[in-house]
Amino acid sequence: MVIIPAIDLIEGKCVRLTEGDFQRKKVYSEDPIDVACQFKDMGAKRIHIVDLDGAKSGFSINRQIIKKIKKVTNLTVQTGGGIRTDEDVQDLIFEGIDYLVLGTILVEKLDVVKKWIEDFGEYFLASVDVKDNKIQSRGWLKDEGIESIKFGKDLFQAGFKTAIFTDISKDGKLEGPNIEDAKKFSSNAGLHLILSGGISSEDDIISAKTLTYYGLTGVIIGKAIYEGKINLKEIIEKYQE
Repeated sequence: MVIIPAIDLIEGKCVRLTEGDFQRKKVYSEDPIDVACQFKDMGAKRIHIVDLDGAKSGFSINRQIIKKIKKVTNLTVQTGGGIRTDEDVQDLIFEGIDYLVLGTILVEKLDVVKKWIEDFGEYFLASVDVKDNKIQSRGWLKDEGIESIKFGKDLFQAGFKTAIFTDISKDGKLEGPNIEDAKKFSSNAGLHLILSGGISSEDDIISAKTLTYYGLTGVIIGKAIYEGKINLKEIIEKYQE
């Protein structure tokens, strides 16, 4: 299991939202590159970066910062938000970004994504963002009304190997992740799983590890690090494999 700290970007700043609500934004740092370097110093091997401006608008706003984080830290970087075109994909891969996290385009143009997987291979992670087991898109602003397990099966058929499962009703609330729905999703969709949303304590990490049998490969931790609820260095030393 890989411990993956998260950096969410709005207007070049490191922020966290609560339940994906852009009106409930808290800025934690004006310098996300420094935050990424701190994560590396604590032992992180991989980071999750979301361009929230891009997720909302449909085109990347913070891409130069993401590229610089990769260049400065040389960490494994998975990033999403505003990846919509062939040019977006080629640009990020050319700059050495390790994994591209796709969300909205999976709903709107899955045939295009399938072609990307055929052309570029396993660079892609599916962002499965759910509320009441229904898929959310456009930076979590649109309820697509699609049942999550059906969506997961479609992703598997399209060639995806791994999904990032986030219950957005848990995200940023520090109340623990949705273990049961993540288990149902992974076991029915046939995808490996990265768990996100609500992880707030060492107990939550231990609970997440029970999903290893169901294909868990990593957990994403955000607000709990910034609020001092989780000591990233200690968690990595104890649980990262």
